[in-house]
Amino acid sequence: MRPTFFAITQHWEVGVVGWITISLFAFFPLLILYGILFGFSVSGRQQEIIEQRQHKLSADGDGIRIDMPLLDKSCSISWESIEAIVHYNYIVSSDFTTTHNGFRFYLNSWPIYTKYDKQWWLNRLFSRDSQDHRIDVSDDTKGYLEIPGLIEKYLGVAVTIDCLTDPRKGRLISSETHQHKGKVTTIEKWKPGSSDREFIVYSRSNQSIEELEKAFS
Repeated sequence: MRPTFFAITQHWEVGVVGWITISLFAFFPLLILYGILFGFSVSGRQQEIIEQRQHKLSADGDGIRIDMPLLDKSCSISWESIEAIVHYNYIVSSDFTTTHNGFRFYLNSWPIYTKYDKQWWLNRLFSRDSQDHRIDVSDDTKGYLEIPGLIEKYLGVAVTIDCLTDPRKGRLISSETHQHKGKVTTIEKWKPGSSDREFIVYSRSNQSIEELEKAFS
């Protein structure tokens, strides 16, 4: 808002382009503030595009396939190459608090990346594949909730953890429900869960998480 104030009070000769630039500088902070307070709406078409670009997981007797539409490629992991699987669920706090939930696959051989026939020019330019024996599958991947069943079916290990547990919610301390003008609001206070947020759900050689990290770092 300050550039607009000075432009008016000091009678600056800024021209049409200048006024457009000043207006944009004044409008942008208001737009950000609106988004923080009320959120930005997403249209049906935008939501469809977001879903089309999501990673998608599928599996069969040969292994797991992760389609990566945004990168124009897929990643294939054979069941025989899986040394261990760890479920992680932790909090990262800075200006905002975010949760990270997913499965990390430790592999004893490289995954196989397959490029799509049609690729965006930027993906062709940066075509190098990750050289890591660890593959993370986060909870925003389509098919994520099927992973425990796949592990049990193809690796013979039952997975008993809750894949969508919120680490901020360990034990419910209190819950209050308020009703105002037909609107019901529930306020809950939680004690965070255990600080141990990585669990081995499968290990071919019974290694600990520390041993896995040392071997695959």
